[in-house]
Amino acid sequence: MRASLVLAVALVIAGPASAADITRASVVAEMNVRRATFGLPPLNEDSRLDAAADDRVTDMTDNAYWAHISPDGREPFMWMRPHGYEYHFAGENLASGFDTAEVLVDAWMESKGHRQNILSTKYRDCGVSIIEGSTTGRSVGKSVVVMFGSTIEPALTDPPRATRQ
Repeated sequence: MRASLVLAVALVIAGPASAADITRASVVAEMNVRRATFGLPPLNEDSRLDAAADDRVTDMTDNAYWAHISPDGREPFMWMRPHGYEYHFAGENLASGFDTAEVLVDAWMESKGHRQNILSTKYRDCGVSIIEGSTTGRSVGKSVVVMFGSTIEPALTDPPRATRQ
């Protein structure tokens, strides 16, 4: 009886596992909830953009920075093409110190630039990378990179454009 009570209390305190998880799927799902509210089509998670976001986080960790432009001047979108993602439009959202996807996306929706990336009709795809802690040292919560994009289509003739938030 006592063991059952301890387990029940632990489950109540911890809450549902999905409420505390920040995963690629939960971040994409939360962004798509916000997009649906505005009648926008969902973003598609693209494995090439997931890989680009992973490379991006690795670079930031290896070089101990957290910024849209690397200390040596590299733009975040350079990680897309090596994975075969030829973008027409591209964007990036960064966040650190979060524990749930819902709170993370809520915070982005309160920031003009991050909100614009999430709600942009220019983007069809996204990729997500998540690490525990920070790229610049010890930290609480998770750090998240989202790469947004839409691929070059033959009918599009405008030069590629990219935004950072």
